[in-house]
Amino acid sequence: MVLGLPRVIPLFPLPDLVFFPHVALPLHICEPRYRAMVREALDGERIIGMVLLQDGWEERYYGNDAPIHPVGCAGKITAVQQMEGGRFNITLFGLTRFTLRDQFCDAPYRQAWVEPFHDGDEPCPLPADLKGQLHGLVREFGKLIGRASQIEVFLKRVVHEPSFLNICCSELPFTPVEKQLFLEASTPVQQAKRLVEVLRFNIEDLARSSAAIKKVGS
Repeated sequence: MVLGLPRVIPLFPLPDLVFFPHVALPLHICEPRYRAMVREALDGERIIGMVLLQDGWEERYYGNDAPIHPVGCAGKITAVQQMEGGRFNITLFGLTRFTLRDQFCDAPYRQAWVEPFHDGDEPCPLPADLKGQLHGLVREFGKLIGRASQIEVFLKRVVHEPSFLNICCSELPFTPVEKQLFLEASTPVQQAKRLVEVLRFNIEDLARSSAAIKKVGS
């Protein structure tokens, strides 16, 4: 165990999902190999590592050798419901990011030797100007996507900065590639700066689209 994370963990690669620390993730497990993964995880440390598949995964998905990004996030099973036919509904809670060091397949699913990030998920107060800029952009983005009231409640309730950053990265409607960029940030400050850049780009893009629609309708 390193920082509460086993050196070897099972991997669950998906093409459109990036998992973050401090975030709860509900999953429906139906493939036989991943049902086996959940059963074995429940008998052990209850840890599963989520990773994002890279482009070109489709033809190799069922061979357990589809390309994956080298940084993922490990979560612990905190709730489980076994269903008819051996399927599961589970909830993972994000613990820490990790870097893949080696992969193997001694089970029906993929496993890996991993190294956790040693300090990237630790509390690190953001500079006041960066924090204010980030909050302002999140509010503006929330208005543009029609979620202003939810965003305001979120900003008032979530004050722990690593949680705030990771929930923003996870829950706001960014692309998987953008979310992977956030996940791979070396520190919370770098993560916040990347989030600011992507928020600005998305806000500008949404503003241009809105202006074009208004022009067409005028």
